[in-house]
Amino acid sequence: MKHIDIRDHALKLLSMSKKFLLEDGDLDSTAFIITHNNEQLIRPIELDQESSKLESCSKIVEEARKQMASAIITIFLARSKDFDNIKFEQEDYLWGDIQNSSSQRLILMTLSGPNIKNWAIALPFKILNGKIIFGKQVEYVAGVDLGFFPGWSEQQDPKIF
Repeated sequence: MKHIDIRDHALKLLSMSKKFLLEDGDLDSTAFIITHNNEQLIRPIELDQESSKLESCSKIVEEARKQMASAIITIFLARSKDFDNIKFEQEDYLWGDIQNSSSQRLILMTLSGPNIKNWAIALPFKILNGKIIFGKQVEYVAGVDLGFFPGWSEQQDPKIF
């Protein structure tokens, strides 16, 4: 199978997700497993409950390892909160606290895998008068660790895109 630029592929998936959100008003949380021969396996991510998140993500990383995958790309709706100016105690955080607050909504795309540097893009949006309006895309060159796939992307010598 033809070689693909995983970062470019992730950007195309993000663009498609933006289109789906505009058309449907919603977006399914999805993992795209990129196998060693560049096949793409599409798997849902269950994010409704902490326990279902852990179970679905464990299955995804297990399948990625069996397939000797080069990457997992995730795309899902999220909420973001700036914790820079407030004291945040992880012990006090309960699953869904940010979701239930008035925090910023966004599409989050993450890219991780063995031998690649984690990378993420957040695409904020708001809904005004029933219309979705996108904000400026934010790139996280160092990626984000959401704890979805423990042990999956820990690498000693990541490739730099």
